[in-house]
Amino acid sequence: MTGRAGGVAGRNDRKEVVMDTMQVITTRKTCRAFTDEPVTKDQIRTILEAANASPIAMHDFEAVQLSVIVDRKAIDAIDALAGANGGRMGTGPTYRAPVLILVSGSEDGMERGTNYCNAGCIIENMQLAATELGLGSGYILGVIKSLQQHPEMFAALGVDEGFVPVSAMTLGHPADADLLAGPREATTENIITHFVE
Repeated sequence: MTGRAGGVAGRNDRKEVVMDTMQVITTRKTCRAFTDEPVTKDQIRTILEAANASPIAMHDFEAVQLSVIVDRKAIDAIDALAGANGGRMGTGPTYRAPVLILVSGSEDGMERGTNYCNAGCIIENMQLAATELGLGSGYILGVIKSLQQHPEMFAALGVDEGFVPVSAMTLGHPADADLLAGPREATTENIITHFVE
């Protein structure tokens, strides 16, 4: 009897967490305009905790590095690689975000393809944490291909030798206060899904 009651309580607890998670997932939206308000160190720490809780291929956390970039000149240098037409509204691919978090992977992970899988998990975790904190974020990939062609920039961006930038995330306070005001309707209709039974 006690075991059964404990099991039911466990399921109910789990259901409550899943519902909270779905609210954050459906509320997260890409932010393309940021205010100048700085992101606090505590907020960045929470987002890095989310990154460190990500599933990483074979638990090889040594194959992944993060660079938290708040230096405006460094972010602008990445934007410049995209050329005059990068991004929307002439802001460049980082949309003048006050923080850019660069995800880099080991060179051997490029051949295996694990770098991009790891980066996807890390960035989604960070974006969900940012949403819960009321911060805006965006997934940055287009300019990364250009950055990979400029290894002379890596050290200044906190990328160690033997690592390659594979993706990035913008972070800051959204200029549109209503961006995260409400969740999208949960649906199973957006992605064509085949059931093999």
